[in-house]
Amino acid sequence: DRDQMVKNVLKGHGTPAFSVSDGMPWANKASAFKTDVNKAKKILADDGWKAGSDGTLKKDGLRAEFDLLYSSDDSTRQALAADFANQMKQIGIKVTPVGKSWDEIYELQYVDPVLWGWGSNSPSEVYNLLYSKGWGNFSLYSNDKIDEHLKKAISTNDREESNREFQAAQVGADGPGVDGAATWVWLANVNHLYFVRDGLQIAEQKPHPHGHGWSVVNNVDQWSWK
Repeated sequence: DRDQMVKNVLKGHGTPAFSVSDGMPWANKASAFKTDVNKAKKILADDGWKAGSDGTLKKDGLRAEFDLLYSSDDSTRQALAADFANQMKQIGIKVTPVGKSWDEIYELQYVDPVLWGWGSNSPSEVYNLLYSKGWGNFSLYSNDKIDEHLKKAISTNDREESNREFQAAQVGADGPGVDGAATWVWLANVNHLYFVRDGLQIAEQKPHPHGHGWSVVNNVDQWSWK
């Protein structure tokens, strides 16, 4: 329940996330879906997962449990990890948030789930996360059809065609997304908040990429005093 997460953790200063490109021209609106705990339980039950004595699901001797790594110096990620774990418990999956340094996390990024942070003004991020040889493809996801969409997206000179190919690569039963291979679980888009001196007009802001550069001053030539 992303809305609940935004309310509980971010105090409303964010929006639910369903892809790495929400709100951008290359986003696929079909990525969004409604929370349905009962449907999640049914999917697991139909696949043979049954609750053990402690409520955690089991199948063929395997317990539905895993560690979720987050940067130990980031209280927001810690809170998001805890909220996610509480929600997963409702459907019988035990998630244990574990705080570590980035040096430790990088050693485990292909082993355990990690609470990453993404966000860019470029569709190249879709490519990096979903392409079979993309540097951010930590789930080692490989799909020839999706690779083909991504190759076309970065090779065409037609912007609209490129956007359509990026959109096609993000959703579908034969690709990633809620109806296909859930290579990523997107949680929330965090609003960037700033203190601004009374009287200072910082002009209209474009979407700020996550943690890259000091985007708020990109249009400093348009700032003014009132």
